[in-house]
Amino acid sequence: MDTNRFKSSHDFSNIQKNLHNNPGYSAESYSQQAKDYINEMKSQNQEATKHGFMTHVQKSAKEVWEEIQEMASEAWEKNKDHSNDNQ
Repeated sequence: MDTNRFKSSHDFSNIQKNLHNNPGYSAESYSQQAKDYINEMKSQNQEATKHGFMTHVQKSAKEVWEEIQEMASEAWEKNKDHSNDNQ
């Protein structure tokens, strides 16, 4: 199992850097996602709603959060016994 998957882009101490390194979290990206959602609903002859779009975004965010939790958990397990190495 590869336990070195904790990416520097998931540095929790620098939110702005994370937003820059993860363009999926930008306002422009959400704007494009909204357009894509609206077009998808139209192609299915369904009404696009804000609630529907927010549900769609929430599912995406949940998947990302689960991935971050997994990587953080692996990083913790790998390093918890080495907490005094840097002192």
